[in-house]
Amino acid sequence: MARYLQEIGFTDGEERVYLALLKLGTSKTGPIAKEAGISRSKLYEVLEKLVRKGIVSHFTKNNISHYSAMPPQRITEYLENKEKEFKIKKEEFVKTIPILQSLGGSIELSKEAQVFEGMDGIKNVRELALRTMRADQTMYYFGNPASGHNYVLGYWDDWNDRRIKKKIESKIIYNQDATEFGERRKNQKYTQIRYLPQKGQSDAWVEIYDDILAIVIKKETPMSIVIRNKLVAQSFLTYFSVLWAASKKKI
Repeated sequence: MARYLQEIGFTDGEERVYLALLKLGTSKTGPIAKEAGISRSKLYEVLEKLVRKGIVSHFTKNNISHYSAMPPQRITEYLENKEKEFKIKKEEFVKTIPILQSLGGSIELSKEAQVFEGMDGIKNVRELALRTMRADQTMYYFGNPASGHNYVLGYWDDWNDRRIKKKIESKIIYNQDATEFGERRKNQKYTQIRYLPQKGQSDAWVEIYDDILAIVIKKETPMSIVIRNKLVAQSFLTYFSVLWAASKKKI
């Protein structure tokens, strides 16, 4: 089938139905669907679009809808009207360009923030940190809950073994519900652990790697919100320092 109408922006279904109506003349939906080769459920949607565009007309007789294709010249009128509408929209858009340009800073900031979904997303952030950090740097974590270890303890063990081989320091503040996991880590090299001074329910925690801040949750739908911004990372490192000073070495 030649793509007469698709070349000027019509869908395949719209073209099929219009050409079918040109061939059939005034017709009910059954013959139109058969000639156009599309389902009845899809046909009603397509016919409605063509009526709105003004290139198909319809009327009801004995409670049955009948449809007719308007002459092809009507398509030219439709395109001319669309051209006028587009010109107006273009003129309106030109007026908004200075506003959009003024948002340039915000656009740049959005590039610094990413969301990673699923456990693989959380792992990807940890792997990125391990690849990029040096032996003289420290990773910081606070608010680590028991739920952050369920079903992935083997991965955390392997990841920490690789961190230790790179001689990267780690300072972790666990929730009190995660004591068993803190005790599991406390005797490892390049590792310091403490516990929050009070009990509290939380399934989210914060990770800080150099200029990267990650807010992580591993319950129901695991997710990491990662912000690569030195100022933000340093601000949260300040919060970490306050919590570290107030935290307990043992429960």
